[in-house]
Amino acid sequence: MRSIHFLGFFVLGTIAATAAGCGGDDDGVGGQGGAGGAGGATSSSTSSSTSSSVTTSTSSGGDETDQNDSIETAESIEIDGDAVQATLEPVDADQDFYSFTGTKGQALYILTDAKPEEDERDPAYPDLVVSLLDAQGKQIARNDDPPQGGNDSRLITVLPADGDYYLLVEECTSALGQDSCTPAEDIENFDYALGITLLDPAAADDDSLIGDTEPNDEAAQALPLHYEALADETGYYTTFLFGSFQSATDVDVYSFTLPETPAAEKGLRATLVTSAPSGPEGSGSTVDISEITVFDAADLTTPYAKVDPSKGGSIEVPVKAGEAAEYLVFVKRSQGDVGANDFYILLHNRVAIDGLEAQDLTNNLATTPEGDLYSFALRGGGIAYAVDGQLDGLTADTDYYALPVPENADETWKVSAFCGAQRHGSGLRELTVTLLNGDGTELGEDYTATENETTDLAIAGVDLPASPAEGRLLVKVSAGTPAEDVTSRSYDCTFGYLPAD
Repeated sequence: MRSIHFLGFFVLGTIAATAAGCGGDDDGVGGQGGAGGAGGATSSSTSSSTSSSVTTSTSSGGDETDQNDSIETAESIEIDGDAVQATLEPVDADQDFYSFTGTKGQALYILTDAKPEEDERDPAYPDLVVSLLDAQGKQIARNDDPPQGGNDSRLITVLPADGDYYLLVEECTSALGQDSCTPAEDIENFDYALGITLLDPAAADDDSLIGDTEPNDEAAQALPLHYEALADETGYYTTFLFGSFQSATDVDVYSFTLPETPAAEKGLRATLVTSAPSGPEGSGSTVDISEITVFDAADLTTPYAKVDPSKGGSIEVPVKAGEAAEYLVFVKRSQGDVGANDFYILLHNRVAIDGLEAQDLTNNLATTPEGDLYSFALRGGGIAYAVDGQLDGLTADTDYYALPVPENADETWKVSAFCGAQRHGSGLRELTVTLLNGDGTELGEDYTATENETTDLAIAGVDLPASPAEGRLLVKVSAGTPAEDVTSRSYDCTFGYLPAD
């Protein structure tokens, strides 16, 4: 055992776009933009209920001859009890089992910690996968990488019945195979911690845990979402919304009004993100959310934003703040019979926009691209740029942006672009991004990508031209015919330069 990383204040934070697969390091540019993925928005953090420290017990696990390698020999762990410290050795094959007793309807936050806080993807530490099993050993739910990024598994689920349950903790290679994971031979530290926290909206002493209450099927019955301020009042904890569908036709309605403070100079986004896919490889829910629509409460004729979470989408759209700007959220289930555990978990937050399109009247030509974009440093010495923009769907609107190339960059560097529109709830369709040389000339088919309902817009780690014209690259952002049943025309993008590994 080299070192132990204790479970501490696990911050769910601003939800970034879906992390790259287990162990598959992304290029560090912030995924597909995500909710605040562009450089870490000021409105972040998690429910204070879920961020409480899980006390670590030095008496549990931690030796290289553990005996909990089967259900029959599972080690006991308690909900809201001490966290277990343990070791995976051999790290690529060891499987640790834990047992606990739960109650039907309990919402649990199962947390692991192996990666160091300063680098949640450090390949020298295990990339954990945690699975929830029923009393017969059947897998109910699983988490590899949480949606907010990093490799420490964090599973949020709702128990389907009273009884005994098991947790299986293993390294990515053991769970998913070496082709899906960072090489296990790179791992030097084999320790981890595991804890279980009960999430109970009824008993919560703050506003960051909210439980669905019926009836809330119509706009007049909308359940308000609340916001718990951080201790330093720089933002808000993520609001955890626990809902369930009571029938095959149930629709749940919520409302939100974003607080005006702290002020956000460039505007705000509202985010509504599912905690995980449904099913045994996700949250364990027996139903999919098929649609989330957001309406301006003053006009319920046409949705402002709409997305299908079952296809990987999430609501991440710019909104107004203050009491005069109320929004309604309609959550619908997929068609089919009522399942045994038809729950859903949505994560909601108020996210400050860092980079906002500022030259809409002039950036529609390659000869007059918008520059001076918001930028932030990347691990490894790179730099990223972020922008939230709008495209006028009634005309052939196109936005151009200039991305200065770092002075120390050479042809071994990579460039990436990640954008979201339709998959973030916007009415834009076929959002297309093309990376151009600094003089506007094309670089090839690898430098363009298009979004659709099931596919993220991602240009991931293509080669930087040997001699970028004018010391920059240009980005061309365009779209096809917009949807008539969604009024938002927003998009968000993150662009980045990174040196070769």
